[in-house]
Amino acid sequence: MKKLVVRARGAMALVLAASGLALGLGVAVPGAASAQTPPPPPPPPVQGNSHHVQMPPNHMSRAIDFWHDMHWPNWRNIGDREWFEGNRYQDPRTGRDVHELVFTGGRYYDRDGRLMSFMNSGQGPSSSYTGTFQEYNTTIYNQPVDDSVPRRNVYRIVRAIGTGDMFWTDDHYASFHYMGRG
Repeated sequence: MKKLVVRARGAMALVLAASGLALGLGVAVPGAASAQTPPPPPPPPVQGNSHHVQMPPNHMSRAIDFWHDMHWPNWRNIGDREWFEGNRYQDPRTGRDVHELVFTGGRYYDRDGRLMSFMNSGQGPSSSYTGTFQEYNTTIYNQPVDDSVPRRNVYRIVRAIGTGDMFWTDDHYASFHYMGRG
């Protein structure tokens, strides 16, 4: 009886080892397709450089002026994400109080490394940047005071906190354009 138990354990161990080896080697069933997903394409490089800056579309300029006048608040001095009231007035047509809101999106995590690579490649005025970035919404929303907070759109400014180098995007970070320092 002991020999039978020992042989059964040995056979079981052999079967487990063989199946583990087959799984580890990626042995496939004959006729089964083993398609691999190709890696995603790299993101496009940053457009422009310190000698050829790319100015943002005109509709972003009012909010850029607002953030400049606010001295570019960032995640270090206001917290991560914050709505700011730009102006408050009474709508002459409706008599309702209206306020203008603009959003700072908080710290921008340069996950794909595009902005840091640009900063350290010699294309911008800096050549050894190791700091962080802040994102800013570039749309000022006119909202009645009692309305809910508006949905944000795809237009953003990203600014290097340590140097003031600025980038704009009109497609929610799919592409970036260097616009100089501010």
